[in-house]
Amino acid sequence: MPVETSENDETRAPDGTPWWDLTIQPGTKAKPFGQEKRLAAWLWFNKILGDTFTMRELRAALGPDIADNAEHLNRRLRELRKCDWSIPSQRTDSTLAQDEYRLKAKGGQIWLPGERDKYKKFAPSARIRRLVMDQDGSRCRICGLGPDDTYYEDGERVRLTIGHLVPQERLKSRGARDDLSNWRTECSRCNETVRDEVPDPEQLDEVLAGLKRLTAKEAGQLLEWMRKGERPRSRVDQAYDRARRLATPDRDRVIGNLAERLGEKG
Repeated sequence: MPVETSENDETRAPDGTPWWDLTIQPGTKAKPFGQEKRLAAWLWFNKILGDTFTMRELRAALGPDIADNAEHLNRRLRELRKCDWSIPSQRTDSTLAQDEYRLKAKGGQIWLPGERDKYKKFAPSARIRRLVMDQDGSRCRICGLGPDDTYYEDGERVRLTIGHLVPQERLKSRGARDDLSNWRTECSRCNETVRDEVPDPEQLDEVLAGLKRLTAKEAGQLLEWMRKGERPRSRVDQAYDRARRLATPDRDRVIGNLAERLGEKG
C-alpha cells in the first residue's frame, strides 16, 4: 500500500516510495528506474557535503538487487561526475581509505523527470571514432598502448576509446565548437571517465624506485612525456603500427627488407 506523504516531502516519489528504493520509473508499468538515479537520490537526501561513505554502505542502502554487483555500482558512481557531482576517492584524496568516498559537491537531481536530459552530451558517430583512431594510429595518445597490447599491472588486454583534449563544458563556456581536432584516442584506463577502474593505484615510492633504473636518455624522454601529458608517436612507432597490421608473409618481407637495408646477412 502506498505511503501517505506530504506534497512537500521531496525524498519520496509520487506513490510515497523513497526515490532510492524505486525500481520502476513513476508513471510507467515496466520501465526500470536506473541505479544511477537511485544512487544520486540517496546521496542527496542522506549525506551532507563533506560526509564519507563506502561501497558496502551504498549496497546496503540501495537493496539486495545490487548487493553482489560492486563494480557495476562503482561505475554508476563515476557516471554521476558527468552531472556535476564531485565525489573524490582515495585516488584523488589521500586522506580517504581505499574503499571510501567523500561527497564534495552535489550535482544534478537526475531522479526528477527531465533532469538527466540536461546533461546529455554529444556522442561521436562510429565514423568519427574511426577517423580519430586512424589519425592516432590506433594508439592511446596518453600512454601509447594499442589494441594488441596488455596492461603491465594485471595483463588485461587494452581497450581503446576516444576522449576530449578540451572538455566539452569548457568549450561551451568559451562559445567554441567541438570538432574532430578536439578528439584523441585513449585507452579505457587513461580515459577521464574511467580512470578509477585501475584495480590498485600506483604508489609514489614504487614509481620513484623504478625511475632509478632509467638511463639519462630514457629519463629525459619520460620527462618530456610527463610535461606534455601524453606519449607522442615517433615515425618509427607509426611505421610499426602500419607494418604490424600486414599479413604474416608481408610482415616477413618487411623484416627482410629492413635486414637487407641494414646490411644483415641471412
